[in-house]
Amino acid sequence: MNDTATASSASTRTRAILATLITLFLLVTGLSVAVPAHAADGSVSSSVTSADASGLTVQVQASGLPADATGAYAALIVKGTEAGLSGGGGYAAFAIPFPTVSGGASSFTLTAPVDKLDRAQVYEVLIWKQHSNPDATTIYGRGDVAISGGQWDSVFGTAPGTDPGTDPGTDPGTDPGTDPGTDPGTTPPASASLSVFLSDGVTPAAGAVLTAGDRIVVKGAGYDPTANVGGRGVPIPSTLPQGTYVVFGNFAENWQPSVGAASSTRAVGTQVWALAEGVLDQVPPQYQSAIRAQWVDIAADGTFQATLTLKDAPAKPGSYGVYTYGAGGVVNADQERSVAVSYSTAPTISVASAVSAGSAGITATVTAKNFGATTGVYAAVIETGTEAQVTAGGGFAAMQYVRGITGGAFTVALDAPAAALDRTKTYEVIVWKQHTMPGADTILARAAVAISEADWDLVAPRPDAPSVAATVKSATAKDGLTISAAGAQLGTITGAYVALIEAGTEAEVTAGGGFAAMQYVRGITGGAFTIDLTAAAETLDRTKTYEVIVWKQHTMPGADTILARAAVTITPQQWDILKPGPEVPVDPGTPTSPVATVPGGSLRWAVSTSFVDYITGPIAQGAIDVSGGATRSNGQFQFGQAAGSTFDAATGLGTVSYVGAVRFTGHHGVLDVTISSPQIRIGTADTATLFVTNGGSQVAFATLDLSRAAKITANGAVTYSQAPATLTSAGRDQVLQGYSTALSPVSFTVGAAAAAPAGSTGTVAAASVVKKKPIPTSAPSSSGIEIDEAALAALQAGGTATITASGFQPNEKDIAVVVYSTPVLLGTVTADAAGAASWTGSLPATLENGEHTLTLQGSVDRGLAFTLTRGQTAIGACSIEGATLSWGFKESFRTYIEGIAHGGWTLTDVAYEYPDFVWSGGSGSLDDETRAGLVTYGGAIAFTGHDGALDTTVSNFRIELAGETGYIVVDVSGTTQAGESIDQKDVRFAEFALPEAADGAITVDAAAATLTDAGAAAFGTYAAGEQLDPVSAVIPVGAECGVAAASDEEETDAATALSAVTEIASHEGAPVWPWIGGGVVLVLLLVGGGVLIARRRVEVAEVAEG
Repeated sequence: MNDTATASSASTRTRAILATLITLFLLVTGLSVAVPAHAADGSVSSSVTSADASGLTVQVQASGLPADATGAYAALIVKGTEAGLSGGGGYAAFAIPFPTVSGGASSFTLTAPVDKLDRAQVYEVLIWKQHSNPDATTIYGRGDVAISGGQWDSVFGTAPGTDPGTDPGTDPGTDPGTDPGTDPGTTPPASASLSVFLSDGVTPAAGAVLTAGDRIVVKGAGYDPTANVGGRGVPIPSTLPQGTYVVFGNFAENWQPSVGAASSTRAVGTQVWALAEGVLDQVPPQYQSAIRAQWVDIAADGTFQATLTLKDAPAKPGSYGVYTYGAGGVVNADQERSVAVSYSTAPTISVASAVSAGSAGITATVTAKNFGATTGVYAAVIETGTEAQVTAGGGFAAMQYVRGITGGAFTVALDAPAAALDRTKTYEVIVWKQHTMPGADTILARAAVAISEADWDLVAPRPDAPSVAATVKSATAKDGLTISAAGAQLGTITGAYVALIEAGTEAEVTAGGGFAAMQYVRGITGGAFTIDLTAAAETLDRTKTYEVIVWKQHTMPGADTILARAAVTITPQQWDILKPGPEVPVDPGTPTSPVATVPGGSLRWAVSTSFVDYITGPIAQGAIDVSGGATRSNGQFQFGQAAGSTFDAATGLGTVSYVGAVRFTGHHGVLDVTISSPQIRIGTADTATLFVTNGGSQVAFATLDLSRAAKITANGAVTYSQAPATLTSAGRDQVLQGYSTALSPVSFTVGAAAAAPAGSTGTVAAASVVKKKPIPTSAPSSSGIEIDEAALAALQAGGTATITASGFQPNEKDIAVVVYSTPVLLGTVTADAAGAASWTGSLPATLENGEHTLTLQGSVDRGLAFTLTRGQTAIGACSIEGATLSWGFKESFRTYIEGIAHGGWTLTDVAYEYPDFVWSGGSGSLDDETRAGLVTYGGAIAFTGHDGALDTTVSNFRIELAGETGYIVVDVSGTTQAGESIDQKDVRFAEFALPEAADGAITVDAAAATLTDAGAAAFGTYAAGEQLDPVSAVIPVGAECGVAAASDEEETDAATALSAVTEIASHEGAPVWPWIGGGVVLVLLLVGGGVLIARRRVEVAEVAEG
């Protein structure tokens, strides 16, 4: 829109002509056609999405319109003035193009220029039948528009507005606007608009009830691809357009960033990022993959099309729909659009499995949500897929009728006895409608019951697996609890440790404690033993559950060493004997005032965010387990306070202990760190030391700065919040195995003994490791790739070419580009929405001439057989000698190798000068016209760590010169951190920018380097685009590069050079046959006694063509 309210004369004339035509159309059609009556019973809601000096933009949602209507007229008018609507005006805004109606619903925007508005008036949106004037028989619906004082101020400013009686822009009779009775054609919308369709991209989504997993097609128009410049600067530089988020989600009524709505008003279910492809190509390479994973293109005309797969939003601040708004933190009210969608969240259940307390069996705890108005359901544990066998009396392992459900959510525990379970089967929970039998039409939700091997060993041990049976032999307050433990099927072992422990606390067992009773059993024969374990009554806690574990001698108990375990069932009567209650006093005396209850104590600590990320990241590929009473919630590990605190509230000094254990494992078991039984010793008002138990010993793990913590004293408890923690050298070396890390702040409460706050237990975090699809050793296809003749010629000459292939999944990612005979990964690409994939690039300089196959490998395989025939010439080629290279590989990887991996590196023909590895004496050649060449340095770096579990050698270092890009090319062999064998040759490992030659050398000065797709696939540790250490190199090319002197004495040398020069790739894609022809002519001339030496390659080509 214009910044002023005055229209141009050309615009005015156009509108006047259009208005006249519309008026004539109304006279011809509107007055001669009888229209049926339509009650104004449609629902119309609207909201102002933009208010500025140019005017107002109103987003309209309508429902309840006539079912047979396919379109309508709509206008923003002064409330109640529909009688004044005519071909000449009478409205503040008229909807162009005419709104479409589907299933009785419509969504559109109205944009009113400032000269059509009056803040003294009240406005409404009116919707009526096409080709008619609005009246009681034709109006479909109407609804008021709420315009706030602040929005009016944004339009007119805070000063008093113009008198509407004297403002020439408010006279409806003189405004040559659009005649609502005539279709003005296909004039594009002045602002962004949004349409939503079902998966076919044709059927409007309005009226359809959608659920999770359904796909919709979103089409946008009027989205300026050059808008939204600014933002946070990452991942898209703030000098570029940031694009537009296209979201399916649940948004509040006032969700727009332009009105200051918080992000909590926008709960995203599914999102794509609409961005012009030309902008995406300018995004730094390390960020492009993250954007491309959710990218759709905004065309130059402002249109886009996106396919969204629906899923529930994590929160429900408002209503479901499709929404668009500026990406990257940019606010653009004109792109804040929405279309309501009828979405039904499906009922869901989650199931947690555990060994039943007090009896042999499995308890499946079911948590359900999204059950709507349902008040009762049946829930059962069944063998997977056997719902047809369920009856009122059987066919299930456990069943309950759940009554009194409110708010669509419930939790129920289903106890399945061991006798009803079969270890060879799998089980699931089904929830179905009350008063029915389970079937396809009645089952509301289902989920698998995951029973761990450890739990199966307790509930239904394998007949041939090691086992232990634990029974209570006696229980007295004086002599304690005696358990008879009988081991069986233990094989050929002659000794084992046996202990009675609190269930699940084996990580706390040491040679000196962590158990209620323990014995070292010697002389086992026949794989069986029977012993008694006796625990003193005072060491037992009635609120706990206990088990017997048997593990390998001379080890500590863990997943790899425990041979068998069994739950111990202690009856209530036995507990009454072990822990008798106090005698009833004869005379209670005068009752004393009750003592105020002291809140329970706890410790909340994330340990180390970086260490946790490392454990669950791509390097360690590990997991985090919480046990022994500890929990985890919102990233914090939580420990309950143990009994026996010596903390003195009066002095603020003393010791407080907490219960529980956190175990970090990684590198396929090589890294194994357990932090248990944390204890805080407060020595002064400002300092404390955090001790943890590791390997059976207490270690001073960290120092705490209490002076920087928030301290609160209430109800007898003292809480320190966010006390900064610093890792001690003992904590680093004895607990974290040499890994140095920044610790997270510690929060703790000193109160009464208590259990840990509620949270998750067991495995609370684990690395998400995606198994790579192996690259076939031979080409899986030799057809299906499309390439034009010019590109094929360039490809076969070693130049840059573009290939395409179809048949992949829409927007399929990680399609591998591989060239054969020996497979070499060149990169990965992403298919477009139509399933077409393309790649542009050149072949590696290391690829030899001959027959090859270029492939695209994904959900389907496509190929292209070709013959590489790079030319051989010495003219224009620069001989390279004495090149140097300095590169540190990756600093964080070197730190990891020397630190937590307890490893190092072995160098062959490479020097290490901190912080770089250094090569010298590199040699090769460069075609100075195409700037293509190869410099070989050789050498090898063998990285080892984790006692040999990691053993990777990177060797045969080269720099490939390819125009403006340089590659570090290597061979990779050995065993990766993931334990996978690797042996790949000629890997383009790192990519960096290549400068121009100057002063007789190409000088690369600390150029930023990133890991390539091929490097990521070969090395197996980091993702493509990962930042590597900068590259520095000096490649001498000589001041006379490409110039040869004309001399008879050089005849022999010239002929030799023609056949012996190193083959190099033409990065610019120039055809190679002219140079071959020129070389043949040159040889013939030399043999005949004449010498013709061309100074540049172009001159050689001219000789060949002549």
